[in-house]
Amino acid sequence: MTLVRTALAAQIGRLAVPALRSLPQPEDQINPPVGIVMPGRPYLTYGTTLQGETGFLGEPSAAGSQLASVDFNLDYLIIVSHASTLERIEVNLDAWLGFEDDASIVSVPAAVAADPTLGGVVDWCIPITADPPGPLSWSGPEAFGTRIHFNFSA
Repeated sequence: MTLVRTALAAQIGRLAVPALRSLPQPEDQINPPVGIVMPGRPYLTYGTTLQGETGFLGEPSAAGSQLASVDFNLDYLIIVSHASTLERIEVNLDAWLGFEDDASIVSVPAAVAADPTLGGVVDWCIPITADPPGPLSWSGPEAFGTRIHFNFSA
């Protein structure tokens, strides 16, 4: 899982515009703006096959006979300091979420879509939902942020 978290953080950190420092795991002290890869909910889905969770053609899946690997979810938590004006915070969050209609902006979902295999580390990675931006706290002062939820298969 460390390799997947590192690949996701690196790809977003390299491609997202406006620039966003990207961490593969949480740290005690952060310096916003920052994106952090976190476990999602549900974290893992076991028994996933090409015909759904019950198995091939509706038959229960026998141990070791899965036709697809385990699916899992990771969140990308974006934290922005309240030191900026609320308007500036919302403009940046909208850009990272993909709401800005500007060719110079690369949203977090677009950064992942540039290579959904994350350099061959996973079979695929897709953004599935995002939480509304709002206040949050992380190891100290109040901040502002959002979570983008990703689904993977490896």
